[in-house]
Amino acid sequence: MPASNAYLSQELCVTIDNRTIYGQLFTPNDATGGKSLPTVVCAHGFGANYLSCLPFAWDLAEHGFAVYCFDFCGGGYAARSQGNPLDMTLLTEQDDLADVCDMLREQSIVDSDRLCFLGEGQGALVGTLLAGAEPETFRAMALLHPTYNLHDSFRKLFPTKKNIPPSFRQLGMRVGRAYGECVWDINPYTYMSAYHNEVLLLHGDEDVTVPIDYARRASTTFPHASVRVIHGGKHAFKGDAQRVCINEVNRFFSEQVR
Repeated sequence: MPASNAYLSQELCVTIDNRTIYGQLFTPNDATGGKSLPTVVCAHGFGANYLSCLPFAWDLAEHGFAVYCFDFCGGGYAARSQGNPLDMTLLTEQDDLADVCDMLREQSIVDSDRLCFLGEGQGALVGTLLAGAEPETFRAMALLHPTYNLHDSFRKLFPTKKNIPPSFRQLGMRVGRAYGECVWDINPYTYMSAYHNEVLLLHGDEDVTVPIDYARRASTTFPHASVRVIHGGKHAFKGDAQRVCINEVNRFFSEQVR
């Protein structure tokens, strides 16, 4: 649990194109007025919401970072951002993340030259897409069990895009054909070579949702990347695996923003 006096939090939303993205900004309690801070934007995984990123936000804010956690539009049934999961795709989430970054760069407390990214699961995949399209956006990226296997899995499940139904269940959440077509089209590895800053991939050796070989392949596809294997880690890090991951993320970002 976080130290209650270590950080401040406030709701901070983005309204653009008739949609509102819900988020919370965490800042160190001792941050002085007018001082800009290294900042981490956190993106949750498929079907989740910003709450999954809070353990990382609490720790990073306690160690001098500003941290923004938000909900993708339609990214989960419990998400507080506007949007329907049936309309969500990888590209709509990429747009959400880009809009969040634009908003953060306007905040006086955010040092836009030290804006970093932390993503979980599909959020890590979406961050990879944005970093490939706009390589200068992030100073560094920490990617937790990124779902780089989606493209392969969907092409096995749906031999052609014509086989994708109007809606279907994916990990318990109903999504639309547009989601399936987007995943079918997008090979995340084609985006990685454009991003030349440091990447830390954290993947559990007991992850049965995304085989660790996908992270290992990414580590050799990004120009500057390494894999940290989390022993005993499953697809969602819990307990000791989560604590190890939090420490690794803190160490990595602290080194990258010095």
